[in-house]
Amino acid sequence: MSIQRCEGLLSRLGGEGRAARAVLAITTAMAAPSFAGEVPATATDASFPVGQPSEIIEDESEDAGTAGGLQEIVGNTKLYGYIEAYWEKVGSTPTGVDDAGKTLLATNPSGFDVPNLNVMIQRSVGDHFKGFLNLRAPGATTVDVSNAWVEATMFGQLLAVRAGKLYRPFGLYNEILDAVPTYIGIEPPEMFDKDHLLLTRTTNLMLRSSYTVGEHGVTVALTTGNDERLTEQVPIGADLHYDYGPRLRVGTSFYGSSGDAAPSQRVGSGPPTGAVAAWMASDRFVVYGGYLQAEIFGVLLQMEAWQAAHRARRDPNEVIKLLDANLNARQRQRFGLDGAAPSAADVIERVDYNVRTAYARVGYQLDTAFGAIVPYGQYDIYSNPEIIDAKEFGGDNEAGLNDDGRFHKATIGVVYRPVDAVAVKADASTHLQRYNGQWLAYPELRASLSYLWSL
Repeated sequence: MSIQRCEGLLSRLGGEGRAARAVLAITTAMAAPSFAGEVPATATDASFPVGQPSEIIEDESEDAGTAGGLQEIVGNTKLYGYIEAYWEKVGSTPTGVDDAGKTLLATNPSGFDVPNLNVMIQRSVGDHFKGFLNLRAPGATTVDVSNAWVEATMFGQLLAVRAGKLYRPFGLYNEILDAVPTYIGIEPPEMFDKDHLLLTRTTNLMLRSSYTVGEHGVTVALTTGNDERLTEQVPIGADLHYDYGPRLRVGTSFYGSSGDAAPSQRVGSGPPTGAVAAWMASDRFVVYGGYLQAEIFGVLLQMEAWQAAHRARRDPNEVIKLLDANLNARQRQRFGLDGAAPSAADVIERVDYNVRTAYARVGYQLDTAFGAIVPYGQYDIYSNPEIIDAKEFGGDNEAGLNDDGRFHKATIGVVYRPVDAVAVKADASTHLQRYNGQWLAYPELRASLSYLWSL
């Protein structure tokens, strides 16, 4: 979505849409310097005004002084959110090899979901304090607290301190993935695919500083938190980026476990919510890489590349459970489970490995009398030699299918915005990978209808 279309929406939303204004303007032109981080946290002082509490609390008292004092304490509150309806159809995927060595394929049913149903509350009190609550209902069944934090700012934009549960600044997308109406594409970059994350999406404490001169801006953020630490480790995250107005952002991010980390899930409980595999006893790892976003002659270009280097120790009692996970020959050999009657004593405990991923995304907006049309394309690569297939055992049902833990994915799609707050998206992907010693491809079709609302 262009900045001009954002401004059009802002004018229609008026004063009651200031929170949505911040979301749209900054998540779509993500280069604007700010120490706010996540989708709603990108709100600036302009979008979160003080001195106008009457928009929130009506003065119905005869004692204006008393009402004014109450308004000053309560501050300024905005309520808004997103909803996304989603449909997906995956082509036939491999399930094994028959006695003749032929690849067996299984048909996958199509399915509907509500992956994003978010209700968000922002609140500002005075010039230096704000809070945020993000309630998410994945599948429209249960309610989770995705984020909840308080923030204090000092010296203008030179220092912001945020504490609670917050999305860490990392690359282009981690802080805005909830805001599906505002960006091109349907699926997240592979590093934030919930089935094979490179690191946890959330942390607990952030210091951020931003300095801007004209169109030039530099922002640095440092984070730490409970994350996946095993005991008293202090994991460190960092992000540094340079902005040239809304047209260019280039940056780098880093994360280190600072010692042993522990898995968030054990074998049999599904994919982990962080970087540590479910069958590990401990894992020391670092994640690093860089990203670029540029707008050139109206074409939006985004690129990211990342590597996670792991030094881990497997838990034999957890690994032995993988005998029921339909491992392929390479995986059984890798874990030490390729013997005639493998036991926990056969498990190879020490392992060093690297996870790598990169993508390039390009889109172009066409403005018509019927709304905005944005065709886009994307190419992803992902490699993880430690991953397995079965999700219930901690796998991803994607890279883990393959002979070598790698895949390529090419995607083409289109976004249609009849109005700025609504996005209709459709795309098609082709997975390309090695399976049973041969190159295999299977398709995916997706459709998404999302809506941004503000009260």
